[in-house]
Amino acid sequence: MMRAPGPKGSMLWGSLSEFKADSLGFLADAVRDHGDIVRLRFGPITAHLINRPEYVDHVLSRQASNYDKATRSADRIAATTGNSLLSADQRAWSRHRQLIQPAFQPSCFQNIGPVIDALVDPMLERWQQTKEIDIVDEMMQLVIAIAIKILFSSDIDPQKINTALETLLADTWRRIEAPLDASMISPRLHRPAFKKAVGEIDQIVFDLIQTRRRCQDRPDDVLSRLLAAHEAGGEIQLNDKELRDATVTLLLAGHETTANALSWAFIHASNGFETAEPAHIFAEAIRLYPSIWIIERRVIRDDIIGGYHIPRGSSVLISPYLLHRHTEFWPEPNRFDPSRFVDDQPRLRDGYLPFGLGPHRCVGLYLANKIAAHVIERVYARFKLKLLPGQLIGTSPGITLRHKGPVQMKIECRDNK
Repeated sequence: MMRAPGPKGSMLWGSLSEFKADSLGFLADAVRDHGDIVRLRFGPITAHLINRPEYVDHVLSRQASNYDKATRSADRIAATTGNSLLSADQRAWSRHRQLIQPAFQPSCFQNIGPVIDALVDPMLERWQQTKEIDIVDEMMQLVIAIAIKILFSSDIDPQKINTALETLLADTWRRIEAPLDASMISPRLHRPAFKKAVGEIDQIVFDLIQTRRRCQDRPDDVLSRLLAAHEAGGEIQLNDKELRDATVTLLLAGHETTANALSWAFIHASNGFETAEPAHIFAEAIRLYPSIWIIERRVIRDDIIGGYHIPRGSSVLISPYLLHRHTEFWPEPNRFDPSRFVDDQPRLRDGYLPFGLGPHRCVGLYLANKIAAHVIERVYARFKLKLLPGQLIGTSPGITLRHKGPVQMKIECRDNK
């Protein structure tokens, strides 16, 4: 069987140092130099980067049972989210999905407009009194507040949760990139800042769960739906720890990804696309900047993809960021153009998977799209946003595809008041 081509790297660590120095640039160079299947080595780990829609479909959909989440990245993420949809093995994942999926049916979120408006309106009023904003910070604060309301119907301080989550995300990515880390020996050896952040999130979530259990008239939010599933009995019910893990996962995934993508949407739409449909603006933003920019799977049994041997126990890497910029499927792929989405949502044949694919497709995709389109529409109804000149707009890939720093935008009122 043929072995896929790839960079040689160093004798000891392979391409780990190049990946750590510039993850996106290294992977882009790898597919440019070696093609759409690239063999990579990161220390003892062998990985194959695949970059065609049919290869991705093979791994995430048609042969998904041969590719699981028993990976280095899932193990590191599990330190925060526990045995959740992001990191669980196939049996546990299936049980979690069966219970959580009903809480995210589109019918559950048909009337969330007023909930979003109650948080967007104060932000817009504050914008009315200023001339400049950091769009990255504004969207992060807004979306975490929206997520808290939709998930928990709570008035928890968004900044407290956001600060803790930022610590968890940064440390998790550090441990994914690090060849050796003390926490691999024992969870007790996690860095103090990480343990403190986990403790803060746990206290908030467990308090929410216990308060809601005692509530006689529960609000119709995601937590109440999860508790109802938990209390229904039967073999598939979530225990207390699993309920915590599911809640933390939804809190983390429910704000970070959408906030990042919304910032990219406003940054690029400011170049003459403000009149495009909000849904199209958001769809194009997450094509160029998918929050989940890399996906890892472990190979259970030897396989062949594109004529190349994919050995058992190795990893497969999929980068939506690269796939969304593949010139064979996207004309002028680096150009922001919401009109790509006017006639039809691109299907897998176009290499479009900002929310994943197959059985592990994100449960919150409908909610994320609905929040984003609503926020974009409300903002552009009152303001024009323009990038201030002289800024270097860059990406910072980690657990999610974040912004490299603040992005300042000028605010212009549409009514000239």
